[in-house]
Amino acid sequence: MNVYTLPHLFSICSNPIRLINFLLINGLIKRDRRCVKRNCRRKMTITRNRSRPDGHFFRCPKCRSFQSIRKGSFFDHSNLTIPQILYITFCWATKVPVKSTVYIASVSEKSVSQWFRCLREKCSESLLKNPNYVFGGPGVVVQIDESVVAKRKYNVGRAVNQQWVFGLYDTTTKLGHVQLVDDRRADTLIPIIQKFVLPGSTIFSDQWAAYGQLRNLGYSHQTANHKENFVDPQTGVCTNSIEAYWSRVKRNVRLHWLSLATSCR
Repeated sequence: MNVYTLPHLFSICSNPIRLINFLLINGLIKRDRRCVKRNCRRKMTITRNRSRPDGHFFRCPKCRSFQSIRKGSFFDHSNLTIPQILYITFCWATKVPVKSTVYIASVSEKSVSQWFRCLREKCSESLLKNPNYVFGGPGVVVQIDESVVAKRKYNVGRAVNQQWVFGLYDTTTKLGHVQLVDDRRADTLIPIIQKFVLPGSTIFSDQWAAYGQLRNLGYSHQTANHKENFVDPQTGVCTNSIEAYWSRVKRNVRLHWLSLATSCR
C-alpha cells in the first residue's frame, strides 16, 4: 500500500483497523509471532485492545501471555506513538523541514531531529550493505569531484572547520555517491573510488594531483583543465554532471547539519 499524501496517511492513522492492516501489508510489524514461553510456543494472534497505547497487541491463545506489536520492529524502543513515527518518516522522505514536521507530528523539535538522523543512517547503512551499490562499468562515464561544504565566507566571521566531501556520479544511471572525508589526498580518495567504481569505467575529473594514478588502477581517466575551461574543447571532457549533483547534495547537507545543531542545543 503506497501513501503519497499526508491527508491519506492521516486517514490511515486515524482508524486503528486500517492502521494495523497498513503496518502488516507493508511489513512494518511482524505478521507471525510465537509465544516466548518455553512450554508453550503457540502461534500468537493480534488482538484489539483500546486500553493499549498502540490499540493492539499479540496474545497467546493458550497461556494468555502478550507481546507488544512493536517488538522487533522499526517502532521498538520509542516513546512516540506509531502514527507520530509514520508522520515523521513521511516528512523526512518528502524533505519537509524539521520545524514544519514538529507541528505535523506534534512532537518536540529534538525528537524530530533525532528521528531524521536515524532515518538517514538506516538508509545509508542499507545502501552500503547492498552488493549492487557500485557505479560505472566498461564504457560508462563516472564523474568525480571533491568539494568543501563548510568554510568562512570571504575569510571573515566565526572560525569554521573546513569539511571536505567527495562525490562520484554515474552519468548513465544518473545515480551518485557522496561521503565526508578528512582531506582530499590520494590515500583518502583512491580507496573510495576503488570500492564504488567498477574497473574499466571511464572517469572524468579535474586535474587534481590525487587522481594521477587512476590509469594504473584499471580505469580510463580523462581530465578537464578548469583553469582554462569547464569543458575540454577537443575531448568534451567535463564535470558538469557532478557539479549539478553537488548543488542538490549541498542543500541537503546544510539541512542535515542544521538538524544536528538543533538536536544538540
